[in-house]
Amino acid sequence: MNRRHFLIGPAAGWMARAARPNVVFVLADQWRAQTLPSSGDRQLQAPNLARLATGGVHFDRVYAAYPLCAPSRAAMLTGKYPHACGVTGNTTRLRESEPSLARSLNAAGYATAYIGKWDLDGDSRPGFVPPGPRRHGFGYWAAFNRGHRYFDSIYFRDDPTPIRMKGFEPDYQTALAVEFIKQNRQSPFFLYLSWGPPHTPRTPPDSVKGLYHPRQFALRENVPLEYEEKARIEYAAYYGLCTALDRCLGILLKAIDAEGLAENTIVVFTADHGDMLGSQALEYKNQPYEESARVPLLVRYPKALPRGTRSDLLFSNVDLMPTLLGLCGAEIPNGVQGRNLAALWRGEKGARPESILAEGKMESEEEWRMIVRGLDKMVIDRNGDVTHLYNLGQDPFEMNNNAASPGHRRTRDELTALLADLRRRALDGRTGSGLRTRG
Repeated sequence: MNRRHFLIGPAAGWMARAARPNVVFVLADQWRAQTLPSSGDRQLQAPNLARLATGGVHFDRVYAAYPLCAPSRAAMLTGKYPHACGVTGNTTRLRESEPSLARSLNAAGYATAYIGKWDLDGDSRPGFVPPGPRRHGFGYWAAFNRGHRYFDSIYFRDDPTPIRMKGFEPDYQTALAVEFIKQNRQSPFFLYLSWGPPHTPRTPPDSVKGLYHPRQFALRENVPLEYEEKARIEYAAYYGLCTALDRCLGILLKAIDAEGLAENTIVVFTADHGDMLGSQALEYKNQPYEESARVPLLVRYPKALPRGTRSDLLFSNVDLMPTLLGLCGAEIPNGVQGRNLAALWRGEKGARPESILAEGKMESEEEWRMIVRGLDKMVIDRNGDVTHLYNLGQDPFEMNNNAASPGHRRTRDELTALLADLRRRALDGRTGSGLRTRG
C-alpha cells in the first residue's frame, strides 16, 4: 500500500458512512492569529467568530508555510510548499500542472466557486483570469487577480468585462456567496470566499467607524514604547475592518443555517498570514515572528468535529488541502507534501505532528527558514546561520533571542539537524550557502 492510499483509505471508509460535506472556506487577508475572541482578545467585537469557535474547533498553533499573500495561498490550494510549487513571491503565476484542492473536489462531484481576490495569476491588476486551467478547478468565478480597493471595486466573471461592486467590497462578495449557496444547496459544493481586509488600506466602512478608539487598546508587550502612538492608530483601523468582516461572516453563517446545511457543512475561517502591527517595531508580514507567521484557524463541522474545543495541534497551512480532501473522502493527488490530519481533527488517535517548516523572503538576501518544534522555535538565514531562537512557552512575545546563547547550544543543534531533515523531505534543494542544488 503506497502512502497516498494509506492517507485516503481511512477517510474513504469514514465517508462511506456519511454524506459528503459541503465546504465553505473563508479567507481574510492579513488577519493575525492573536486577534480572535477565542484567542482571548477581549478588545475585538466579533460575536460571529466567537459563535463559530463555540460550534467548532479553534486551532491555536497554525503557521503559514510562507507568510506572504500569494505563496501562502498557493500552499493552501496545492498542498505543496511555495518553493516546490514555484510561487515564491506575489507576482508569480501558479503553474497549471500543480495539484489543486478545487480540481480534486470537482473531480469528486463538487460544484466549485471562487469569490474575491485570487493572487495566483501573476502581476496583473485587477486582472482577468480566463476560464480554464488558470482557474485551477474553480467553476463559478466572481474574482480578480490582485489589488486592494475596498469600495466600488471591480471583479470579473467569464469574460474580461469588468463588473462594478457597489459599496464595501466584502459586503458585495458575501452576497454573491450567499446566492451561490442557495443555488447549489442540493449537491455538495466547495465555496472559497476570499476577502481583502484587514490588509491595507485600513479604511473601515462607515458602519464601524468610531467603534474603536486608539487609546482603548492594550498593545502587545513587544510593541516598543516609541512605536505605541502609531500602533494604536493602526490597531483602531485594523480592528474596525475585522469587525466589518465578522458581520459578513454572520450573514454567511445565517444563510447556511437557513438552508438547513449547517450540520453537513465544513466552515473554515483562516488567513494567508498575519500582521506585525508594530510588534518588534515592524509592520505587515513576511516575518518569522508569531504575529506574522501564525494564522487563525476556526473549523466547524458539527457532524464530525468536536464542538467548542481549542486544539494545540501544531501544523502548517500546507496541510489544509490534504486534510480537507480527507474529510470529504476525496482522493489526494500525487505530489502533495502536506499531511492529511483529518483523523486528528475528528479527535481520533494518531501520531501528532511534532514540528513545522516555514520559509520567507525567498530569492533575496533576507531569505529565511523557520522550524517550530513543540514550543521551541528557530530561524536561519540563507547561509544556514541561526538568527533567532526562542522558547514560546517562556517567551511568547519573542523578546529574548537565544540564538547566540551558549546555554542553548543543545537545542540549537537539535533544531538545526531537524530543520535540515525537514528541508530535505520538502525538496527544499539548497546548500548551506543558499545556492540551489541540481534536480
